Amino acid sequence: MIKWILRCIIIFTVSSCSNVFEDVASSDPDTLLLIEAKDAINALNYSGAITILTTQVSASSQAKLEFKEALASAYAGQCGLNFASFVNGLASATSGSAFRLVMNPFVGVVVDSPSCLQSLNLMETIGTTESRTTNQNAFVSVVGMVLMGSQTRVSSDVTPTNGDGTIDADVCAMSNDDIDRVILGFGFMSKNFSALSTAQLGSTSQTSITDSITQCSAVAGSTCEIIDPAEITDPLRDVMRDLLNTIEYGVGSVVTNGDPLLIPGACP
Repeated sequence: MIKWILRCIIIFTVSSCSNVFEDVASSDPDTLLLIEAKDAINALNYSGAITILTTQVSASSQAKLEFKEALASAYAGQCGLNFASFVNGLASATSGSAFRLVMNPFVGVVVDSPSCLQSLNLMETIGTTESRTTNQNAFVSVVGMVLMGSQTRVSSDVTPTNGDGTIDADVCAMSNDDIDRVILGFGFMSKNFSALSTAQLGSTSQTSITDSITQCSAVAGSTCEIIDPAEITDPLRDVMRDLLNTIEYGVGSVVTNGDPLLIPGACP
């Protein structure tokens, strides 16, 4: 059932999925709790859904696919993700750097970036990118964008509370913890990006994000598909801070004119 919801979300037919839970019925206590949790997710009560799925459902059911997918959806919602508005925003965009595109939906919005990471890590327990379904990987890629976008807004647009769209903090001074969440979001996004099509993202967003993936790898000299915190290095942190401080790919003011040789050093 959750697989179908994720598919509906990604292909922008959310309205046709509104009654997706109504035909599910069972006397099994955990299944009834799952229905209750899904109802909470539909009502945007993400913390309530998380409580049900992590404290009331049996350990054996928590390990099942449908329960994991529901919990991942709840964590993504708690992070600040509104699937319909986020993906429709990407699809309708006509300009903007990759980081601007994924950050702007969170201007003026309360976010909880660590919850996105919980969602992504939970999806990893379902399987690797290679073993998951296309719909699951599309979900992971979108949540990766939300993680990098929400953390970028929190770290770079701090005044007033929840930001106003104006960058008023130095991205070059982002703490390691903050930049690590951006790196991980970028990694999950890029590692699963092929699951998303131009029809889903829109040509502007797909081109901007593809360019950022290409440039990150070019500057890093290796992959930027890092999803394990233990694999994050200081040089990679420097690369991501530099990328963030460019006008073409990030949210900063350094102009590179698309030259990857000018990205290093964007941060003093």
